[in-house]
Amino acid sequence: MISKAQIKDLRALHLPKFRQIYNKFIAEGDNACIEFLKSEKYKIQGLYVTNGFEAAYEIYLKDKKVDLISVTAAEMAQISILKTPSPILMLLEQFEESPNLLLNHELCAIYLDGVQDPGNVGTIIRIADWFGVDMVIRSPDSADFFNPKVVQATMGSMVNVHLITAGLENVFIFGRKIYGTFLEGVAVSETNIEKNGILVMGSEGKGISAGNKKYIHECITIPGHSARIAESLNVSVAAGIICAGWKGYL
Repeated sequence: MISKAQIKDLRALHLPKFRQIYNKFIAEGDNACIEFLKSEKYKIQGLYVTNGFEAAYEIYLKDKKVDLISVTAAEMAQISILKTPSPILMLLEQFEESPNLLLNHELCAIYLDGVQDPGNVGTIIRIADWFGVDMVIRSPDSADFFNPKVVQATMGSMVNVHLITAGLENVFIFGRKIYGTFLEGVAVSETNIEKNGILVMGSEGKGISAGNKKYIHECITIPGHSARIAESLNVSVAAGIICAGWKGYL
């Protein structure tokens, strides 16, 4: 049974202010929640399941000190951010890593510069997982990794990608080659991105910020059709295309 106080606390985590105060976040949906249950990376603080669906998740609770709390469909609707709530919602403790992870020169990263759409941030984390990019680093003005919409869009890939928040100046000092995506530059097909490189993806509307351009070693672009009407590609689409080439899948 879930109390009114618990419902209030879970709803508060829809807002960045309270996620920061309590250092917690929520995850919803089968894919994400099952990956969190299978992983030890994030500490699970609560598991809420709609009445009648408990058996589907009990197999993942073996050897885990996690209490499953049954809730009504109406209660799930109160704590969910979704228009059509999933039968499972999870409360977890936030966990981010230090930029010092870049001391491991075998690791590579995508850097998000002012990417504010949660769906794009979550999708890029999923893309990083798919193509074997070790880290996603976000600028402080990018969407919060623990925004419920980001978490949902990752489809569980958060457990397999290192997540870091840092200014690009704090990445630059590690001496990696940094590649920036621009409308004009060297075609990605003609660029050999180093295995441990840093790929910077700019914001949806403004691209890479003026203050960060000085940290870019090489400007790259995705060429388009000469008669195109579109001014640019969606940032997550662009990230997927570049990562496929970078990691040798094209």
